[in-house]
Amino acid sequence: MLDDDIAAAFEREKSLFMARNTERCGHLLVRFGLDEADIGFAISAAFTLDEARNWQQIEVTVPLAELRREGGPDHGLISAFGELDEGISAARIARLFAPLSVAQRMAGGRRD
Repeated sequence: MLDDDIAAAFEREKSLFMARNTERCGHLLVRFGLDEADIGFAISAAFTLDEARNWQQIEVTVPLAELRREGGPDHGLISAFGELDEGISAARIARLFAPLSVAQRMAGGRRD
């Protein structure tokens, strides 16, 4: 169970993350929970960048000790969601440089 301040900060940062990425991603799903050792808070974002729904996923883990430090959980969660933003950006860039499929070449090289 998460402390109330961690849960509130997580929901706030998740909402901001979703708002930043709504237009970039056709579909976006954020999952979270404790890692297997119960010492880290894992956050993953599954997303699509195309109409074919080719799902991709990125994950980041924040140590619970960082979330429970005296300054509060904000810094750790802001950094974590920043890493997820960077992962989505990297996936978009990689997609631009990926070879075209046969269907894309036949359609004139469009990358929908």
